[in-house]
Amino acid sequence: MAFWPIIILPFAWTVIITARPSTSPTPQSNGTVTADRDGSHVWCEPTHWYDILWFFFANFVLHALSVRSLPGENAIASTAYKICSLLVPYTGVRRGLCLILRASNFAGNDLQSAARANALCMVIRSPEWRPRDGQLIEGCEVVPPEKTKKRRKCWRKLSHGHQSSCEPSEKNGLHGITTLDTKYSEELRVPVPEPGNEVILKTIDLYSCPTPCNLVDKLTRVLIETQRFQTRPPTSNIVDHANVKIHGVCQLAPGYALSYVPADIKIYSHIKQYRTVSISRLLGLSHTPEIKLASTHDVPRILFSIIQTVSGAYAMYRARGSQIDQYGYAAFGLTVLPYMMVSIINFIGSLLSSEYETVYLVHSSILDEMKTRGGLCDGVVGTLDRPSHQQFVYVEGETDVKPQGSKMQFTHSPGELHCHEVAEGLPKVELQISERNHPKPPKDVWLADSWARQWRERRERKKNRNKSEEQASSSNSLLCIPSHSGFTRLSPLWYQSSLNVLTLVLLILALGLPYVIITILSGWRLGSKSTPTQRTFTLNWLICGQLQGYAVSYIEAVNGKGRVMKSFIIIFMSYGCYCAMGLTAVAQEMVEFGTCKAL
Repeated sequence: MAFWPIIILPFAWTVIITARPSTSPTPQSNGTVTADRDGSHVWCEPTHWYDILWFFFANFVLHALSVRSLPGENAIASTAYKICSLLVPYTGVRRGLCLILRASNFAGNDLQSAARANALCMVIRSPEWRPRDGQLIEGCEVVPPEKTKKRRKCWRKLSHGHQSSCEPSEKNGLHGITTLDTKYSEELRVPVPEPGNEVILKTIDLYSCPTPCNLVDKLTRVLIETQRFQTRPPTSNIVDHANVKIHGVCQLAPGYALSYVPADIKIYSHIKQYRTVSISRLLGLSHTPEIKLASTHDVPRILFSIIQTVSGAYAMYRARGSQIDQYGYAAFGLTVLPYMMVSIINFIGSLLSSEYETVYLVHSSILDEMKTRGGLCDGVVGTLDRPSHQQFVYVEGETDVKPQGSKMQFTHSPGELHCHEVAEGLPKVELQISERNHPKPPKDVWLADSWARQWRERRERKKNRNKSEEQASSSNSLLCIPSHSGFTRLSPLWYQSSLNVLTLVLLILALGLPYVIITILSGWRLGSKSTPTQRTFTLNWLICGQLQGYAVSYIEAVNGKGRVMKSFIIIFMSYGCYCAMGLTAVAQEMVEFGTCKAL
């Protein structure tokens, strides 16, 4: 694999440097018995090359192996992320905290566990989607142009799926049915345009992101959640079908895309009613059989985390006494602290969440629509649509979200697309759909410009808000079509607030505890033999590993061999120097100090 030369480079450099004989051997490394500061006798001998490699493997490499892979993550992206975790120890801290935050093993059944683990996807209508001739679409809504800034602001909030001010206003207490009849949509509800007017087709999300309830929830979203685990509307959380492994067969028709299923959406068993009755009678069961999904508890990664934590704790224990007296806070036994902190988080995350090799596809009415257009899907494991035999079953805390709007029928004529509302007692109003503001596909996202791209897009939106883009659409109404089918929203888990607090506490400990331990053990003394270079690189290895770990964690949003290689090269050139120089300083100290054993 192309990564192996870059993986070996830091370790090969340290072996070459330390293979040279030391010009100033210390009395401890000549095979003699010496007395330590606490009066105990130790036997010291020269450090061999395999001692250095074992120290690196047990304390650094095992940490990288303990980092979890995401559901459906390909081998190239998984390997690149683990190498980044080796170079920058705090790369995997947010992923481990997200596993703790989701705690998918406590979801109750395999379908909801997979949803919380971000291992389910659904078919949605993409911005490039266009209706067929004669197709009937429910939940459509026409939004005419408004000159007031307030109405444009309300529409932007509605289209981006924010729920902060969009509370349900219409609810059926028997079935728990909630529609998109919100404060903003009420302001946008106006008469249909005159016949012959052009409208712009736009797909919107029914799903709205949950509102943070308190400061802890807001901090969790900003500091803990990564690119993959952020709660976003379906059209903003697209699955890279070409680079993510999907269970079964999935060939999308033009105009459709895959999106990750949010964790708070209920997934029903995709077993038809007549099949359920037959299976229950055959097996003598009084309930519907549960669907079981292939997952693993990731025992090897748990063992790697335990071994690395024990090895790191033993290295810090041995650093007491002569090692800290000679090298101070730059002692090689203290460099394992950041890796040990993240390994503990990975251990807890692996206990609370299972690992999935692939992403599973769930059924919906949009998937059935996509199949009629030539798409092919096989291997679905659940459905978003409530089964017919559960239509009148109400569970406390659950809410059915359905599109609120009109039923539109679309007709094609040479070079034009028209639509009209289908309703009894209403006159037929023909609308022409304009194609001049056809949305462009999203650009490729990779590490180097992820934050810069978001900042540029935000600046461009503000800059062009009152210019040509608004002038071009000022005379056109918007025809809003749901991007996905209706769904059932689950109530927040009773223990979610505890998980939020736990992840924030673990993050604070992971960032601050290394400095507390170094203060207790060394008192930030310089040591009698540490050089300024050793102190600089070991301290920068810790500080930069913490600060830059957040930036490097965005590599999980990168897929594809070419983009992964570009991002990885940038990471290695920007952050890998601290790791390489830190490993070199550790190896030099080990050669000078020797290998000592208590008698």
